[in-house]
Amino acid sequence: MFDVDRFRSYFPILGPPVRSGERLVYVDNAATTQKPTGVIDSICDFYRSYNSNVNYGMYDFAVRATEAYESARLRIAQYLNVSQREIVFTYGATDGMNMLATSYGKKFLAAGDEVLVGAAEHHSSYLPWKNLCSDIGATVKIIPLRGERYELDTDFYRSMFGKRTKLVVIQHIGNVLGNVNDIKLLSKMAHENGARIVVDGAASLAHGPIDLRDIDCDFFVTSGHKAFGPSGSGLMFGKYDLLKDMPPFRTGGRMVNEVSFENVAYKLPPERFEAGTPDIAAVIGFGESIKFLSEIKWSSAKQYLANLSRYCRCRLLEVEDLVLYGSGEAGIFSFNILNIHCHDVATILAKHGIAIRAGHHCAQPLMNLLGAIGTARISLCLYNTTEEVDFLVDILKTCKDYFG
Repeated sequence: MFDVDRFRSYFPILGPPVRSGERLVYVDNAATTQKPTGVIDSICDFYRSYNSNVNYGMYDFAVRATEAYESARLRIAQYLNVSQREIVFTYGATDGMNMLATSYGKKFLAAGDEVLVGAAEHHSSYLPWKNLCSDIGATVKIIPLRGERYELDTDFYRSMFGKRTKLVVIQHIGNVLGNVNDIKLLSKMAHENGARIVVDGAASLAHGPIDLRDIDCDFFVTSGHKAFGPSGSGLMFGKYDLLKDMPPFRTGGRMVNEVSFENVAYKLPPERFEAGTPDIAAVIGFGESIKFLSEIKWSSAKQYLANLSRYCRCRLLEVEDLVLYGSGEAGIFSFNILNIHCHDVATILAKHGIAIRAGHHCAQPLMNLLGAIGTARISLCLYNTTEEVDFLVDILKTCKDYFG
């Protein structure tokens, strides 16, 4: 059995009351997760005990900082079952996606090429490729959704490939609908048609180990802050044979072997893509969050979250005039209550110490498909409980009372 009380004890922010005097019910995990004590302590320890820039320094602090930085890379690579040479540190999934559009896209895509992008994508997955395609004369084609739960239409996806289809960009878990895409299948279809695939894993890293070798994507981007790590941390995975042929995204210090007024020789990946001083503390904290994830007994944890998600869906459907979008399979539930603005719903819940998200969730094209200007969104995590769901639903049932 998964011990949720013990798991909650690792997160100091979940204990004290919020400003309203209520105890915090934090169900905004798709925006960012809370941080366990070990992650917080690792960041404080860096600044308190061995703050230094990485690489080159010969003194003790510099050596310790470099070892901690590279140890984080190794730990993350092992967790994802890839080589540490294939892990490029970024400032988050958005940074990683822009890196790919600029570095890979500008070199390997050309006028007339096609990029397939899912209809439910976050702006950070859509806009970099839309802008690139506009600049070079390529085309973005949208993979449609189907059914009452707005799932990716894999049959239509299979039919979309043509001779000029070069790339697929798709999310692993939907940040609005909570749907889980079968990345292994989507990768297989892309590769059978000579295309590469980029996966937005921002919402999936906190849901258990991801074997990137097994799902066989070509690139994968994610953010540390959505998986118990600090803000400003993230990664871009790329298969090494692809990375070594890509030009740098940024240029500056640390990422060159030799520079003269006539020539420049860049380092091999991943250093080639990590110009300048990184957010060292964030990377160390990211490594600690992966250590935390690796110590979870995922067989029981996944079952707990699946049960909690089913329970939450059933309870939400008890609320009068509540419209639910998507499957909520990953514990992410977007909804509206008829005749009440989603921001008003979030405000009412906030008065009772319940933290949710409301708006378009950086997915306005999807909102247009749903016929909504925005939604309220609950996103569950392993530290959430059925008691919290019950309290949340009880407050939702009172929302109409606020408007007569």
